[in-house]
Parts: sequence; structure tokens; C-alpha cells
Amino acid sequence: MTHNQCLELLESAEDTLDFLTSSLTYLIHAESQQTQPNAALIAEWEALDQEVFDVQYSLPGSDVKVYQQVIETYGQRNRELRPVVDRYMAK
Repeated sequence: MTHNQCLELLESAEDTLDFLTSSLTYLIHAESQQTQPNAALIAEWEALDQEVFDVQYSLPGSDVKVYQQVIETYGQRNRELRPVVDRYMAK
């Protein structure tokens, strides 16, 4: 794998994490604005947000397999949360 391909994978992993962070920030805010916010749900999203932050911090200098795993794992989390974001946006 070339140096440029590694950089592209790193950027893709970072983009995946940034997108998930944006979704989580939106969801935490939207839920906290509810009449009766679900504290457990907010805590779950905050924990995932912290996990994403930790992973993002450790990414630079990691190996290609780590980048690929991040894209796969957190891309899946993004896909899982998308319908939830859509539901909040529809309210």
C-alpha cells in the first residue's frame, strides 16, 4: 500500500468518526430538549462520543488495519444511528 493510500484511509477513518461525532452531538442535544429526557439514552450516547474521541486521538500513526477497522466499526454505528437522527429531525 502506498503512502497516499494510507493517508486516504486515515482521512476516511477520521471522516467516519467526525460524522458519528456530529450525529451524537445532535442526538444528545435533541434528547436533552425533550420534555422528559431519557437520561440513560443520553449517557449511552455520551459514552459512545467519548469512545469516538479516544479512538480519534489514537488514530494518527496507527496501522492500516486499524484505519480499516475504524471505518467498518464506526461506519456501522453511523448507519445504525441514521434512522434515530431522522426521527428526531422529523419532530
